[in-house]
Amino acid sequence: MPDSYRIPALLERKGQVDEVRRLIADPRVRVLTVTGIAGVGKSRLAAEAVQDGTSRVVTVDLAEPADTRGVWSAIEAESGAAPSILFLDNCDRHVRALADELPALLNRCPGLTVVTTSRRAFGLYQECLFQVHPLPTASTPDIETPSPAARLLLDSVETRFRGATSVDLAIVEEIAAALGGVPLALELAAAAIARFGAERTLRRIESGQPLPPSPFVDTPARHRTIRDCLDWGTSDLDPLSTDLLLQIATSDVLTDLEEVLLLLCGQQRDAIVDRLADLVNRSLLDHAVADNGHYTYVMSGFTRTCLRQLLFADPESALRIRAMRAAGMSQLAARIARMLDDPARRPAAVQLAERWHGDLVATIDYFTIQGEAARAVRMLRELEDVWIERRAFTWAEATLIRLSKTADPTAAALGRELLGHWALRSGRFADAVGLLTSAVEPTGSAVWRLAVACYEMGDTQRARTLIDSAPPATARTPREREVGALVEALVHVDRPHDGEGDWQALRDRIAALPHRRDRLGLLAVLGRTLLRAGAPQHAHEVFRLALRTPDPARNPVEMVVALEGCARAYHAAGEHYSDHVPRLSAAARWIRDAYALPQLTDHVDIPDSTLDSHDPAISTVGSVLDIDEAVAYALSTPPLPTELPDSPVSRLTKRQLEIARLVTEGMTNRMIASRLGIAEWTVVNHLRQVMTKLDCPSRLHVALVIKQQAQQTA
Repeated sequence: MPDSYRIPALLERKGQVDEVRRLIADPRVRVLTVTGIAGVGKSRLAAEAVQDGTSRVVTVDLAEPADTRGVWSAIEAESGAAPSILFLDNCDRHVRALADELPALLNRCPGLTVVTTSRRAFGLYQECLFQVHPLPTASTPDIETPSPAARLLLDSVETRFRGATSVDLAIVEEIAAALGGVPLALELAAAAIARFGAERTLRRIESGQPLPPSPFVDTPARHRTIRDCLDWGTSDLDPLSTDLLLQIATSDVLTDLEEVLLLLCGQQRDAIVDRLADLVNRSLLDHAVADNGHYTYVMSGFTRTCLRQLLFADPESALRIRAMRAAGMSQLAARIARMLDDPARRPAAVQLAERWHGDLVATIDYFTIQGEAARAVRMLRELEDVWIERRAFTWAEATLIRLSKTADPTAAALGRELLGHWALRSGRFADAVGLLTSAVEPTGSAVWRLAVACYEMGDTQRARTLIDSAPPATARTPREREVGALVEALVHVDRPHDGEGDWQALRDRIAALPHRRDRLGLLAVLGRTLLRAGAPQHAHEVFRLALRTPDPARNPVEMVVALEGCARAYHAAGEHYSDHVPRLSAAARWIRDAYALPQLTDHVDIPDSTLDSHDPAISTVGSVLDIDEAVAYALSTPPLPTELPDSPVSRLTKRQLEIARLVTEGMTNRMIASRLGIAEWTVVNHLRQVMTKLDCPSRLHVALVIKQQAQQTA
């Protein structure tokens, strides 16, 4: 099999060999350190470069000597006559000793150039560093042209193992990327592929399981496994440095210095900065300067694989490191939440949330598995907007449902309360009532949310009872007091379309709320109140006010509610405005689908027949993939006139309309009286007035008229 022979070659290294030779020939360079990550090929590259055929080279391999005396004995044994190049290979364990002695050697031998290979620099003034980078890997696999790293891996598989293993190029590229393009690791992966196959090899690398040792008998002990490579050069690392490496290894994220300091809670800032600098010097981390001027640290796939194998082999350390990281990620979540509420810092918060999204999700899963449900719920609550904007709301809600069933009663109650809030925010009022009712002793904002949910479901009496039982004003925060007063005003509002000043004053008070979520949520309640009261023109005005909020993309749920509210207002206003209904509904449906939001309404939707329009504007709105454009379209539609044709239902008082709706539900006079807390005879009198105003001869006719009105308003 002549094609199975393999001649060792420096793949993709010719330019680097030439550059090292140029540096050696430069008289200004007295000490040249060829540095780089373990297994990257420093020794082979330097050995090739020093053998230029014109200089006397003395090579000393310092991999074995255990102390300084052994180092210099090895050098003296090899030197003999004065060389022009002294090549000291594998200096990692003797950097400090050599750093003390090399300056004197250079002074004694003015014609000498010292070339060394080491993962870390000597820290000499005369030292010149040349970093050997791993082989390039592919960000997107090309089936026709494998990356240099994948080519080396394929070459190792196909020649050393006689082509007996069939491999998928896409998986080969994934393996090469996971190992950071380090040649030694690729050689070890080739042996694993021959034994397990490419896919199983990739799974082992990702999970932290060790790969089989090198099958070749002449492989040095320090190169037989990936762990051997790491251990040989890091035996003198202190515990803080090791913990830093293990913390960073648990994530694939490029790590900003400020974020490292935040995540490693409880550690001293200066000590961490010093350790990070040392780890960069040891080639265990690399760094760059980010756009914000901060240092950003990145760990190669090879080092990460080494450390994950260490964690896999030591479950106790793995638990400790994950607990430390979870605590740090919890702090990061709180920081992101604070930044999201600050308009000036929001762009930076969005970037943080995007970069750390996978780790935030993993931390919530960690808390869930470890039985720390309350901490998981807290993170879900703090990052509510993140889940929506990152299209992860469905995952977040499913996780919260599991947490609400935990054996911890406090965590379960917190979970149900948050689920109830999310249900209310998205318009699922029946779910909100059930969840908030089952929360243990709802206080503060939970009372207002439950009152609003009951009110939206038509149970005004219970809503008022909840408000009356709310904590006294002295026990509330200023925010709770203002929101509570507005909820109370909404629940007690009387015929908002009759008295212009009442609903407009309420609208203005809501619009003045400083917190956008409070403001948008209560505007939606007021808009729906006006719709139910038969005042679609006023409801339309309120929903448009919500749509005018700055940066609508921050509030996709509220924008859907407002868009659908505008559509329902047009639908209730009559056929003259029906052209706008399908367009607005299409825009709302697009946002709901794009953000993977749940079904937003419990009440009757606009009939599907209304949406079966061939208007090309519907497809235009639905395909813009931009929430700002959808909102801009809604604001470009004409406002409804102040006066609309009156309907019989609009002539009912609020109490009469309330009783008529309960009749529609099939309740008897006695049941209605019990529900509303009034006398049965009062119900009879109100019902007579209802029949007169609606011109209905019976309770059945009242129910039919109310249902028809509800369908037109929905």
